[in-house]
Amino acid sequence: MFAVLDRWMERGAAGIALVGGLGLILAISVTCLSVVLKLVRRSLDAVLGRYFETVPWGGIRPVLGEEELVSFAVGFALFAALPWVMLKKGHIRIDLLEPWFGARLNRWLDLIGDLALTVIAYLIMTQQWYLIFKKARRSQDPLLDLVFAGDWATVLERVRVRDESQILGLKLWPLHIVAEVCVILFFITAVYCCLRSARALLRPSAGSGNGTGEGGHV
Repeated sequence: MFAVLDRWMERGAAGIALVGGLGLILAISVTCLSVVLKLVRRSLDAVLGRYFETVPWGGIRPVLGEEELVSFAVGFALFAALPWVMLKKGHIRIDLLEPWFGARLNRWLDLIGDLALTVIAYLIMTQQWYLIFKKARRSQDPLLDLVFAGDWATVLERVRVRDESQILGLKLWPLHIVAEVCVILFFITAVYCCLRSARALLRPSAGSGNGTGEGGHV
């Protein structure tokens, strides 16, 4: 039963991480395109001068809002990778004294580390929840209360005036929702890792063949 759960958790975390990789591809593509357009623009300005502005393709410029697009894409990739990193213990850990400890003490440390990361995942999850459903300016009604009350006109108006990015004017609440979904999966994975570490502590032979990596070491 536990082996089946472990397999499903690994598949789910891997799938989310692969989807998050699309964010890195987008960030690389936007950066490369913007750099190429910037070089082309400067070259044509140097050769043609003011005449370049009068030709039909004189509007060649770097990608508008490149910094915002790259930051959003990289942020999505990082959030999507959290469950996989947690499951595979890919976070940085300092193990200078680990060889001096016994196997049982190291299993206790694994459990304590998983519990600490679970608390961190919970704190991030609740903070993201606040960013999504926080009260609007000059309003005493949280957005979630309006949803439950069925006041859809006020909800739509609240969504319309939500925070926007500075350059592109993109609504930020969909980005918070995507991040919240990733953090919820991170929290679920962290809880599972605590159960896995507790199981390895109580049944050392059962935890020795779970196939997980030891993560990054310093």
